[in-house]
Amino acid sequence: MLDHTTIDDETVFKNLIIAALHDESDSVKSHIVQVSSIMMNLALTKCEVGMSMLADPQFQAAAKIYGQQLGEKLMKKAFDKLN
Repeated sequence: MLDHTTIDDETVFKNLIIAALHDESDSVKSHIVQVSSIMMNLALTKCEVGMSMLADPQFQAAAKIYGQQLGEKLMKKAFDKLN
């Protein structure tokens, strides 16, 4: 899913991180819905995941890893700008 993540997708994830850092719980909830939608769309359209597989614990574990890896990628980009 990382290979198919667009700049717009990254922006939604950045906004989630920022809302979380600012303790904006309503905004966090809204961005979680958006990020979940992005993940489902990527899985269904780019990664050949079937609708029934979205509820599978393996997909949920993969989605968690995707979120972690995307977060790390975005943090690396942010820290690279500090140099």
